[in-house]
Amino acid sequence: MQTLTLASGGVLAGGAPATPLALPAPYWDQMFSIWLIVAVGIYLIVALPMFYFLFRYRYRKGVNETGAIEEGGPGIEVLWTVIPLIIVIYLAMQSLTLYTRQRTPPPDSLPVKVEGMMWGWNFEYPNGKKSTTDLYVPVGKPVKLLLTSRDVIHAFHIPDAKTMEDAVPGRVTHMWFQFNKTGDYRAFCREYCGTAHAYMLATIKVVTPEEFEQWLKQPG
Repeated sequence: MQTLTLASGGVLAGGAPATPLALPAPYWDQMFSIWLIVAVGIYLIVALPMFYFLFRYRYRKGVNETGAIEEGGPGIEVLWTVIPLIIVIYLAMQSLTLYTRQRTPPPDSLPVKVEGMMWGWNFEYPNGKKSTTDLYVPVGKPVKLLLTSRDVIHAFHIPDAKTMEDAVPGRVTHMWFQFNKTGDYRAFCREYCGTAHAYMLATIKVVTPEEFEQWLKQPG
């Protein structure tokens, strides 16, 4: 049976887990899905009874024109206080867990230094080899980027991995990603940095581990 790859991860129709194209994209997708489901559920719980009551107790001439006084009880007060509290705690814990996974590089990540400049990107690998514009990484290997900037604030953004981090002069920030399929993928600056900001692009070249080791050993 053929296995399909989903860009954001998930489960295939046959029930087999799909390999995501890039991490940490699935963590963002999962967080979004949780919030969306909870939001839609709350809307339906509130809106459907509201529309029913609007229709059921609409004004009709000669019917209930004098109105009525209804007093609530402690049970309903506790109910609509405790349930929202539980929902908020659940959302907070889920968001914290997924955000931590998105922000924390795996221990075996490949460290790569990244320097942003007007208007391009420089990369330096653990053995001292450097490249410009093209970032070479092995497939299936988490990569930790250590970012800084030569001039103004830039932001390294990888759309397929749904991750981004600022490159700030005088500071070192970090982000991580992992591609599970070979190929060329686009990265660009997402922080407006001047005249040629739109052309500040980088190509992430995802190759096999053997090809990466061979490229790493080539003279710069």
